[in-house]
Formats: sequence, structure tokens, C-alpha cells
Amino acid sequence: MSYSEIYQDIRTLIFEKLKSFRDSASYTANFQDDFGLERWEINLLLYNVEDHFNLRLKAGLEHEVDTINQLVAVVYREKQRQKDALKAA
Repeated sequence: MSYSEIYQDIRTLIFEKLKSFRDSASYTANFQDDFGLERWEINLLLYNVEDHFNLRLKAGLEHEVDTINQLVAVVYREKQRQKDALKAA
């Protein structure tokens, strides 16, 4: 899965699951400043991301990711780890 595909999927999750979408959904869009999300809503987004991408993110990540780009980078790394683990098996 490419970086841009992950970005598009996360944007869709923000709109569909949180009903919080504004025109400025760029890579640098901030969850709190641009979307008005509270920490619990970011946590809900992370839950939906885990479910959508079939992966497990580390606990407390809602305190570490502030932008879409940061979240996309985390998901991309985890998907690469999954892919590498399948190759090794």
C-alpha cells in the first residue's frame, strides 16, 4: 500500500467516522487545530485506523500524532513491518 493510498484512506475515515472534515485536509492538517478533534476523538480515529488497516498501533499514540502526515507515516511503517514479516515467514 502506498503512502498516498494510506493518506486517502485516513482522510476518508476522518470524514466518515468522525464527521469532521474541512477543506484543508492536507498532509499537514492538524487534528486539533484544523479539525477541532479532542484527544478522545483522536483515540477513536486511531481505533478506526487499526480496524481499517488491520494493524495494532502502540498505546498512547493519540498524544504523539498531531497531523495527518504523522499518522500516515506511522501506518506506513507498520504496514511495511507486516509486509517484511510475511516475507521472512
